[in-house]
Amino acid sequence: MSFGLSSSKARDALAQVDAIGKSQAVIEFSMDGTVVTANRNFLDALGYQLSEIVGKHHSMFVPPGLRDSAEYRAFWTKLGRGEFDAARYLRIGKGGREVWLQASYNPIFDPNGKPFKVVKFATNVTVQKLKNADLSGQIEAIGKSQAIIEFKLDGTIIHANENFLRALGYTLGEISGRLKSVFGEYREAA
Repeated sequence: MSFGLSSSKARDALAQVDAIGKSQAVIEFSMDGTVVTANRNFLDALGYQLSEIVGKHHSMFVPPGLRDSAEYRAFWTKLGRGEFDAARYLRIGKGGREVWLQASYNPIFDPNGKPFKVVKFATNVTVQKLKNADLSGQIEAIGKSQAIIEFKLDGTIIHANENFLRALGYTLGEISGRLKSVFGEYREAA
């Protein structure tokens, strides 16, 4: 199936597809969302064997609250029009395990320009997502326990949290955009 490509260009294209399959989680769907096949990277990321997903609908990987939503139907309608979709997606693996994928859903077109399948290329970013959530939680905890103020390099006040405002008796509107000298002169301890 060279689609009019020279044999060297066809070999190059196949080598590129092979390389993608080695580094990415790849799954193919029919236009109605039925799983056609998936590579080992995809299966490992979600914890399935190929026989457990072929012939099943994509919705098996979607959080229950999203499955019957207008947003999910619009997602498949968009793909059906031949438009790709790329984002970070929460998917559900075997046993209900949450898996975050940075992915693109790519309609593949026949020689007449009509989409006939969708190929998803993905990277498992679950560990990164969990680390970011942990860091965000730590930063939020610090913000709840400390008085924090942010300045531009020139000393202009950008933001202050509630602890800071309460401690000094200001509102954010009173200090935002002003220079730090609004608090008066101070000296650092020696």
